[in-house]
Amino acid sequence: MKTRPTLEHWTTSITLIRPNEIIYRGIPIDEVIEQWSFPATVWLLLMGTPPDAGQEDAVRRALVAACDHGLAAPSIAAARTCASTRGAPGVALAAGLLAFAGPAHGGAAGECAKVLEEIGEALGDELENDAVVESIVRARLDAGKRIPGYGHPYHQADPRVPGLMRAPLASDRFRRIAAAVERALVAIKGPRLHMNADSAVAAMLADAGLDFSAIDLITSIGRCVGLAAHVHEEIENELPFRAPSLAAVEYVGPAGGRE
Repeated sequence: MKTRPTLEHWTTSITLIRPNEIIYRGIPIDEVIEQWSFPATVWLLLMGTPPDAGQEDAVRRALVAACDHGLAAPSIAAARTCASTRGAPGVALAAGLLAFAGPAHGGAAGECAKVLEEIGEALGDELENDAVVESIVRARLDAGKRIPGYGHPYHQADPRVPGLMRAPLASDRFRRIAAAVERALVAIKGPRLHMNADSAVAAMLADAGLDFSAIDLITSIGRCVGLAAHVHEEIENELPFRAPSLAAVEYVGPAGGRE
């Protein structure tokens, strides 16, 4: 049962700190450092229990897929622009994460998971019923609701998708639903609406049993690596103050000025 938080009293089941002792979810920090991978530690801290091999591998795949998408990604552009002003690197990292959080960018995976869950509830055990999936997808589109995780401005076939969809997990329920949604979108809207990494990450992590509310946290952790690399490169290789040239800016307001 949730209780109203106060500044006078805090509770946590994540980390126990005592003099000369740090314990993650009941496991001493020296054991975690010696034996645990980073993806397994991420799962432990987020979910509260050790992952099985498939869950650990799913987190690893999601982290790698989320790391970077080059300078064209708004999160990378934001981080590098901030880094060019020569503030603290952590501030530039935060700027990138702020841009990444939007539902049209890194937040799309979590939004997609909600849609897949909704469609899955409507399907029940009939995961192969493409006609039902297409009718659900068509109804959402007719209502003006987009389905995040499909289509990409640069990739007709997102190269991250196969490695995410092949994750060896006990369940493939959500990945089957995601593939059925892809077939429906392609049939309705055309071949540009294939799965992208967001839908594949959402489906894979849902199949792994990760809480839906934690999916965007996983992708944000992964993107921190790419952001850090770009911030470092900007500071080391570029002169300060990245800004557009005046020729790149088109003014569309009233003319004004001196006659």
